[in-house]
Amino acid sequence: MGCDNPDDPALKTLPDKTATPQRVRTAIALDELRNPFVREALETWERLRGNRRMPARADMTPRAMKGFLKYMTLAQALDGGHFRYRISGDQVNIQQGMMLQGLTTADIDTRIAGYGSQLARLYARVLRRREVCAYRGLYFRPGDKHTFAHESIMAPLADDGETPDHIIVVAA
Repeated sequence: MGCDNPDDPALKTLPDKTATPQRVRTAIALDELRNPFVREALETWERLRGNRRMPARADMTPRAMKGFLKYMTLAQALDGGHFRYRISGDQVNIQQGMMLQGLTTADIDTRIAGYGSQLARLYARVLRRREVCAYRGLYFRPGDKHTFAHESIMAPLADDGETPDHIIVVAA
């Protein structure tokens, strides 16, 4: 993870795996992004949207995403509030401890109780807002006590430029 401040507590402190489940995740302003892969993803999203509110899924080609492809997922909104992972990069799969491509957030709930639903709520918020959201911090996944630090963006995609139906997540 790119880091201008190595003393950032989110980068140094890991929760005790026996402690009460906790989450340290902070929404950050887009201009606070530090990781070069995450920044490149935001710049690509902004460039590809042009004058539209958001780019289309078809705009996010492997060529357009080549610099951050292994750090991203592409999820399609489904009826009922869930999402299906259409693409899942290698680094994301390693960090999550599972291959996400082809899974739905409901499938993830069967593997790690509540985690898929939590992801679906975050993604749905991005779709409702119709704008990029950025986060940095630690995440402690209570279902399997997996902890990871991240900096990420969640960005909506819309074929008509207005009605989002996919989300791209880039995390490093």
